[in-house]
Amino acid sequence: MNSSWFRKLLLSYLPVFVVVVTILFVAFFQSLSEQNRKEALKANAFLAEQAVRYADNSLKALDYQVLRDTLSSADLKRFFRTNGDDVYGNIQATKKIDDWKLNYGIIDSVYFIRAKDRFVLGDGAGQRADFPDEPFIRPYLEGREVAEKWSGKRAFRPYAASTPADVISLVQGYPLFTTDKQGYIVVNVSLAKLKQTIAPMYNPEQTFIRIGDRDGGVLMDDLPVGQRTRSVLSRYVSPYTGWVFESGPASGGLSKFALDFYSIWMMTAVAVVLLGVAWVVHVTRRNYRPISQLVSLIRTSALLKHDIGPGRNEFGFIRGALEHLMEETTRTRQKDKETIILRKKHRFQEAVEGMGPIRESEWQTDLLAFHINPAGALAFMLELEIDRYARFAERYGLQDQSMLKFVVSSVTQEIAGLEGASAWAEWVSDRRLSAIVWVRGGEDGGALSAVIGEQIVEWVRANLSFTVTAGVHGMAANLEEIRRSHAIARNLLHHKAVLGTGRLLVSADADGTDYRAHDYFGTIHALTQAIRLADGAWRKRLDELFGQIADAVSSRKEIESFMQFLHQQLNRAFLELSKDYRNVWKEADDELLELLGDWETLAELKQGCTLIFEAAAGRLQALKDSQRTRTVIADIRAYIEDDYSNPELSLDYLSDKFAIHAKNISKLFKEECGCNFVDFLIGLRMDKAKQLLLSTGDSLQEISAQVGYFNYNSFNRAFKNVAGFSPSDYRKQQAAR
Repeated sequence: MNSSWFRKLLLSYLPVFVVVVTILFVAFFQSLSEQNRKEALKANAFLAEQAVRYADNSLKALDYQVLRDTLSSADLKRFFRTNGDDVYGNIQATKKIDDWKLNYGIIDSVYFIRAKDRFVLGDGAGQRADFPDEPFIRPYLEGREVAEKWSGKRAFRPYAASTPADVISLVQGYPLFTTDKQGYIVVNVSLAKLKQTIAPMYNPEQTFIRIGDRDGGVLMDDLPVGQRTRSVLSRYVSPYTGWVFESGPASGGLSKFALDFYSIWMMTAVAVVLLGVAWVVHVTRRNYRPISQLVSLIRTSALLKHDIGPGRNEFGFIRGALEHLMEETTRTRQKDKETIILRKKHRFQEAVEGMGPIRESEWQTDLLAFHINPAGALAFMLELEIDRYARFAERYGLQDQSMLKFVVSSVTQEIAGLEGASAWAEWVSDRRLSAIVWVRGGEDGGALSAVIGEQIVEWVRANLSFTVTAGVHGMAANLEEIRRSHAIARNLLHHKAVLGTGRLLVSADADGTDYRAHDYFGTIHALTQAIRLADGAWRKRLDELFGQIADAVSSRKEIESFMQFLHQQLNRAFLELSKDYRNVWKEADDELLELLGDWETLAELKQGCTLIFEAAAGRLQALKDSQRTRTVIADIRAYIEDDYSNPELSLDYLSDKFAIHAKNISKLFKEECGCNFVDFLIGLRMDKAKQLLLSTGDSLQEISAQVGYFNYNSFNRAFKNVAGFSPSDYRKQQAAR
């Protein structure tokens, strides 16, 4: 900044300095005026509060006196219960009125009105028709009492010729605690007298008091009717009457001038401050115009197409522009890195999977562009797959999966480097890693590929919580041979279900797989029939099927097609059987489908099938045995019903007869018939005995022998236990009916 600019800034801000100092001096003196104003507010608040208390106390005392006399005065009781001819009672009631007026100077007038004859005693005494205050008292006489205890301001005159006076009225019904009123007591308080009692509390030339009723009417006011300009400093509402008391300086007073001057001064001070702010803004805009031009130049720059930061000053904007340019540069570099990673992975897949035609010269150029340095001219393909990937994905989150895959990729490259080779590895799917491994010329490529593959598999098994299976093939001298090696190595992983997981697979492990022909469909058909018949030969057929699959080193897709065919054959076989057999197979079918969706090796698949088919065969055999059992029990029951009269009939007898153990007969009989053998036999014999007792004249001894009892006492005891009567009583009872 040069000296001319310094002088310009100094002269620009000096007036602002003078204005600020002036405001500070004036503010000091104004604070004194503000203190005085607060004291005036406090004094007026105290005055209004005292006026409220005095007025409420005066009216409360009068209200209490009237209430007490209403409850206890015998004169009032005599007046309201007699008629107008009771001269003595009227005199005594008049004395009560005089006592009230004497004790309470604010009372203007009092009168009593009797409801039954409309007789009025007091100021304005006479019949109701000649009573000037009749419109006021009418709602009370008609039972429409007003909620407020004290009325608002009203004009009262006891006689038609008298001058009305401003009063407020207290109306008290008699008797007090009943809705059936015998009359009313009306006490009129003079507003002029009430004001005279309050007037000594303040100076009307300096302070005013205004009292308004609940409805907004003016009860008292120090100002003339046409003059209502004043400042209200305090306002109180009476909790007793609901009147509003307002207080403030009288019009034209010194305090009023001070308060008005305070308002004028505050507006002037605010105007001066705003003027100073406007002056600073103007000077700042003029002196910093070159910087504004620089900011405009930055905004119109093609490098900055969006707002750098709303609300910043010019210097902040310039700084933000520079920071933005640096951030854009960093972001562009990062984006280039990410783009290179994606382009590198995409180019790798195009190269090894043959997704597009790539010339050998282009391939070498890509290797240079992606900073790949082959260790030699020959390369082999390494395909690596995570075993039991579903469990791996379930166990680890996405972030952990990415980290573990990065570890496997890095280990692959490091192990290759330790063996003097170089590798380009990319995850081509969620579970599979492909790597091109270049080796130095003249070395035994096949042996080195096996060494590198074995080391990678062993390192993962020893250091991580999962295993991988790797397949290798090579050596390849150009891109076309690399693609062929990739296809062969990838195909090796398809046979890991048979060859095993967590190991290295080489081409020799799958040699001859295309030349081993087996009758899979015949074996599957025989297995299906053995399972349907619950024949124990199904185990042999299952071993034969999995032996054929293992002998042919079948790929996973081939195994899945065989198992799908087996599932279809089993469904078709059980569809032809009864509902009981279909229900048995349905449970096994669900388990088989779950197994086919989650298996990794052929041994796991065989073990799962064995458990499922073993449980299904057991349930099928039980179903068959149950059906045979029901047939045997039906035969035994029919035999008992035909030979129930045989005295030797027992479980042992039936065991010899049907070649079944006695305990098994008892158990199966209870399961099928719902009762044990003895109860069934006794019940059958007693039913037959009842028929013989009613339909024949045979003796009880004869009937006992006919139903299988040699001993009559045994028959008699058994019959009584079942029927509740002895055989003779039963015959007599039935005959009497």
